[in-house]
Amino acid sequence: MRITIQVNGNLKRTSSVGSAKRDYDIGHEATVRDILLDFNICESEVRRAMCNGKKVRLDTKLRSRDHLELF
Repeated sequence: MRITIQVNGNLKRTSSVGSAKRDYDIGHEATVRDILLDFNICESEVRRAMCNGKKVRLDTKLRSRDHLELF
């Protein structure tokens, strides 16, 4: 499964995502928290997570073609 991940604010500098949107292959049953671990993002640095334009929790399961934005 493939998602698009985008980080904003300080996360552009501190995460391994970078400053642009990035496509990323994920396994089945991956959550927002799993993505944070994959990109070395501390949960305490994330003020808001949005998936497809809606605010989500860190335990939200992701689906193929989701757009995940972290603030």
